[in-house]
Amino acid sequence: MASPSILELSQSVATNTSIFHDYLTAEGLPLPSHEPSIPPPPLNLPSEIAAARDAAIQASYDLYELLIGPYGILLNGMFQNSRMLALEFIHTHKIGQSLGQNNVTTFKDIAKSSNLDEDDTRRMLRLAMTNRIFREPEPGVVAHSAASHVLATNPFVAAWAGVATKENWPAFQRTTEALTKWPGSQDPLKTAFSLAHNFTDLPFVEWEKDPPRAKQFSNAMKFLNAGAQPEMILSAIDYPFSTKNKVTFIDVGGSHGVAAIALAEKHPQLSCIVQDFPNVIQGADAQLPEHLRGRVKYMAHDFWTEQVVKGADIYFFRWIFHDWSDEYAIRILRQTVPALKEGARIIINDACIPPPGVLTTKQEMDLRTVDILMKVFTNAKECEAGDWHALFEKADSRFRFLGITTPPSARDSIIQAEWCPAAESGSVIS
Repeated sequence: MASPSILELSQSVATNTSIFHDYLTAEGLPLPSHEPSIPPPPLNLPSEIAAARDAAIQASYDLYELLIGPYGILLNGMFQNSRMLALEFIHTHKIGQSLGQNNVTTFKDIAKSSNLDEDDTRRMLRLAMTNRIFREPEPGVVAHSAASHVLATNPFVAAWAGVATKENWPAFQRTTEALTKWPGSQDPLKTAFSLAHNFTDLPFVEWEKDPPRAKQFSNAMKFLNAGAQPEMILSAIDYPFSTKNKVTFIDVGGSHGVAAIALAEKHPQLSCIVQDFPNVIQGADAQLPEHLRGRVKYMAHDFWTEQVVKGADIYFFRWIFHDWSDEYAIRILRQTVPALKEGARIIINDACIPPPGVLTTKQEMDLRTVDILMKVFTNAKECEAGDWHALFEKADSRFRFLGITTPPSARDSIIQAEWCPAAESGSVIS
């Protein structure tokens, strides 16, 4: 199939942008702008509007890359790094945090307050401005753009910038070294992250030794998950809730129980236990809606140890497995096996990368970037469909793989397997 021409791509940009524009106008919503006083479009859009926006974005990317050509594509890697450099500079020196939305300052004043050279400051901020971070309304004067204002005023965005520039970026630069030194390793300590930060323990453990660093990571995850819609992804769970009088649902590693609460609201026959480390669940029940008390409970549990709740109907794992390599994911599954009754379900809410060509290039680039980030982090990965099937087979042959469901426009999938103890049991793969 021939790729679209530059004229066809430009028409796609115009057509789909018009659909997005007309929706915002009809709803009385402000049009996108780099002005800090204008709020951005909503994160959760109707599916057809989100699809039009995504199509316009993809066509814009495709058009841009055709216009700059192969040499431009290769050279663009260097210029993409400059955005991270500028972001690190701004985050390190907390530039703009005391600047009001409608106020201005100067390169000179910023340099003085940050104990920096004025020329260095001017050059770095003008680089950031080419990425729409800050603006220069008149020579020497600095004002917020929409992006810089969000970075300065939203602590969760600021935390993401800290993790991206101080944690992930240095580790990305050690990736080739780690892959060469430890080819095929599944050890969560033999990673680019460990090389970059001189870690001798898991990142989660190392961060707990440094509370501000741990809080930064926690807040960054809150920002990245801000647009998540648990109700949409959980609706993809193919389970006969309505045919049962009572369903026991174990939310393993569930933090404060976002998934359990969403399901309990929808299914009155559901009895939920949310499991996580004691420090994670401490105080979680205080945030529980009054009408769910008694149906949603919290329990201290480490999923590296044998599951203590026996005979539940569903054992649910949300955003757990993508933090670990196959070797360690299999260990988590096997710790659940002694608790399983016949017909019990393992339900996983995580990413499933579709085959190449199914997503747009931009969407696939985002997923593949996260996949490599997980490799850098703990030698983990974002699984494809075959990987998920193989994971259950390797954990225990008595698992029957039920399949994968990905709702339209969702970034995550639902992966399900059923426990069939009467099935012929082959040797367990170690």
